[in-house]
This record gives sequence, C-alpha cells and structure tokens, in this order.
Amino acid sequence: MHTLIVYCHPYEQSFCHAMLEALTGRYEREGVPYEVIDLHADGFDPVLTRDELAVYNAGTALDPLVARYQQLVAGANRLVFIFPIWWNDMPAMLKGWLDKVMLAGFSWEATGAGLKGTLTYIESAEVYTASSNPTAFIREQTGDAIQRMFIDGTLWQLGIGHGTWENFGGMDLSTPEERATFLDKLAGK
Repeated sequence: MHTLIVYCHPYEQSFCHAMLEALTGRYEREGVPYEVIDLHADGFDPVLTRDELAVYNAGTALDPLVARYQQLVAGANRLVFIFPIWWNDMPAMLKGWLDKVMLAGFSWEATGAGLKGTLTYIESAEVYTASSNPTAFIREQTGDAIQRMFIDGTLWQLGIGHGTWENFGGMDLSTPEERATFLDKLAGK
C-alpha cells in the first residue's frame, strides 16, 4: 500500500509535526512506502486566482505544484491528513489544497445529480488532528466538521469510501504524559 501524507502546519515544533514524525517513523519501521506533501514547506499558495478559476471547469491546473500533487495522489491508495483544528475546522491552506488539486476530470465528474468521485482507487483516508477544544466538544457542539463535512462529505464525494479520524483534543491543558501516549499510539508502540 502506498501512502500519501498531506501535512499542513507551519511550525516544526508543533504537536502536529510530532504526529507526522511518529507516523513516518512507524511507516519506516514497518516498510510502508510513503511520501509527504508539506504544504507550508512547499510554499503552496492556496488561493484560486482569476486565471485559475477561468480554467477550473476544464480541470486545468496552472500551478505546477498542483500537477505534482495530482501525480502523488494518483500514485497512492491511502491518504493521511495531519493538521490542527482551527476554529472548528481545517486550516485555510488545506481547504485551498482541496479547491486547487481536486479538479474536474482528475477527482470528480459532474453527473447533473451531484458529483461522481473518481478517486475510488484510494482505499482509505486517515485524518489526524490536534485541537484546543476537547474532541467531544467539536463533535457535539460545533458541527463535527472533520467527520461530517470532510470525511463523510468531501472525501466520500471524491470516491473515497472509508475514512477515520483521530483527534488529540484539549491540547492546551494536556500533560506531557497524555501527549506521549497519543504519539506512542500513532508510532505503533
């Protein structure tokens, strides 16, 4: 199984970066082939320009990073997303990545009755996040955007039928032991 990790956090000392290191360390130990897209390190511009919108429905990418990302997605059969939850949802950069990379003809086709996803070769998507709010609060009080909108909505609509989400909630009040336990779990220890 070839895994593509889409990582979205600007700070290398973040807990999300520690999650990335835990997962990639596990994949290396287990011999799982993987690649990482680091949106911030790549200098990815998430904003759709006027010129990009003019060719959007044709499925054309003007940004060379988009073409590269599409090749990486096309070569994967598992996607892993790692990002912080900011204001109860994914960071704008990751939303922009979806807007710019998941183009017509590449990841979906119009049917007149909704979109038909074409990423059916991707067997699963795993989403790992960290948040200040407790996970129960995100699920019950703020609309559960990661599960309901991203996994059950967007990823499903793209043709990815199976997705899971693990959140390290209550980040701001967590103990070093709680963080280490979560990272050990990701690392397969």
